[in-house]
Amino acid sequence: MQSITENIYVNRDLQNELFNSVCSKYGLTRMELLILLFLANNAGNTATDIVERLRVAKSHVSASVRELEEQGYIEPAFEGNDHRTVHLKLREKAENIIKEGERVQKKFISIVCKGFSERERALLKDFIIRMNYNVIEYFKSDEGCRFSADR
Repeated sequence: MQSITENIYVNRDLQNELFNSVCSKYGLTRMELLILLFLANNAGNTATDIVERLRVAKSHVSASVRELEEQGYIEPAFEGNDHRTVHLKLREKAENIIKEGERVQKKFISIVCKGFSERERALLKDFIIRMNYNVIEYFKSDEGCRFSADR
């Protein structure tokens, strides 16, 4: 039986392979594609939301957001009179990329969950959400903070 960590790496490799086809076609980095998909599928729409939810480096998000703005895929927006927080808004130019990104996400799920019943898929989704919650809570804890500082 393979360990959980081995399975996570195998799944990551499959996801990378599928995402690379979209990235190559549009000249994007994986991070740029992830940001576009995040903005299309989540209520949070700031760089901070992306950093916190995807657990990626702020510097990578900043550089990718800047590049996506320069390429015309996203634009900054402000809510009301509050100009302190920059919200990221998808532009029409990003629609085809998002459609293809969502297509490869669905393909990933169909490969990984082949032969699973709807109930099993729902359970798996619940387990993954709980695992991610545990990881986020770990990094918020004193132990996680110490580990992160040692890097």
